[in-house]
Amino acid sequence: FCSHNLKEYFYRSKSRTPLKQVFGSQGVSEEEVQGTALESSWTELVKSHTTMAKKQRHQQAALWELVQTELIYINKLKIIKDLVIAALVHLHQYDVLQEVKPNQLFSNLSSILQAHQLFWQEVVYPMLQEVRRTGKPFDPMRLEAGCLQFHERFTAYHHYCWEEENNLEFTRKQMESNPHFLAFVQWVENHPQGERMRLGDMQAKPHQRITKYPLLLKAVLKETQEPHVQRALRAMLTTVNSFLESINDFMKYKDEQLALYTSAQKIEGYEVEGINEEIDKIVRDACRFDLTYPIRGVGSKVVRKLLLEDNLKIRGSKTEVVALLFSDVLLLTKVQKKAERLKVFRPPLALDRMNCVPLKDGNSLVLVEVGELQCMMNVTILVTSNPEKCSTWVKAIKTAK
Repeated sequence: FCSHNLKEYFYRSKSRTPLKQVFGSQGVSEEEVQGTALESSWTELVKSHTTMAKKQRHQQAALWELVQTELIYINKLKIIKDLVIAALVHLHQYDVLQEVKPNQLFSNLSSILQAHQLFWQEVVYPMLQEVRRTGKPFDPMRLEAGCLQFHERFTAYHHYCWEEENNLEFTRKQMESNPHFLAFVQWVENHPQGERMRLGDMQAKPHQRITKYPLLLKAVLKETQEPHVQRALRAMLTTVNSFLESINDFMKYKDEQLALYTSAQKIEGYEVEGINEEIDKIVRDACRFDLTYPIRGVGSKVVRKLLLEDNLKIRGSKTEVVALLFSDVLLLTKVQKKAERLKVFRPPLALDRMNCVPLKDGNSLVLVEVGELQCMMNVTILVTSNPEKCSTWVKAIKTAK
């Protein structure tokens, strides 16, 4: 089921020279970065390994694991870039798999690779070379500056982790519906230089690696006895954990942004029209409904959230409304059946100026909007279907306030 170009490329690629797992322009030679260039054990480098106490031996082994796994990780990212992404870009030149872009599979993986190449060159490799040159034990303090710079060095992980779910979903759909893509994946996974990695394993490598650093540092800290080094390692751990929390915060923020944007696409704003053409134009120019507009009085990272949605009635009216309670505002909308959208038909009710009180009938709540000089601006009575729902709405509005 492959096109001629796809078959031709796969055939020619089998005889290609082995991929060079090198840093390219990073200024580190091929021998220095290849996984096979590393010694098989730290004991080949540290002269005093036979006379060391047990705890120090364990510390050296933990530091060696960090060095070794860092290089393995970089080389695996190089395989993804030089085998998978390069092959896909090559196929595009033959007008094959144009519908699959590298960033749809691996987001900004190249930026992550570049960051780790720099981390190796500036932090890990100098520590390794010092041990090679002197024969003295690995010094955890050589990692301090690099670990304290995690927020600056590895910002690319924010975008990669945010896009990962989309990348996996895109891959799954392509595997199910695109025979050419399936053939491409099979070729990648069977390629001798792919190291038997599955495509899904490749996509998961970055988040697996970045979450491993606290474990690696804890293993070093556990076997370290010098108080000043312990303090430094704890500071490194705090920074690395803080960076992981920043990734989670970023993903939460992006999720909230997406949810708000999705809501905004379904809601038409409140409009006042029909006075006369001149005034209608003035109103349109001055007032543009924007659900994504920042919330007053809070930081830019606080995103408006939809907290509660329900079908309610307004007392004195037979019209059923869809009430949408957001973090700072209550919208009363009507269903637009033709467009399958909601339209705000009353001015939005600002929660910070609203008093909400349940009425004695058990099913209703009154909303009193208070303006400047404590003057009443608006009174709205909402009717729910039962006392339980009424209680839920009163509680939700007060909590949001």
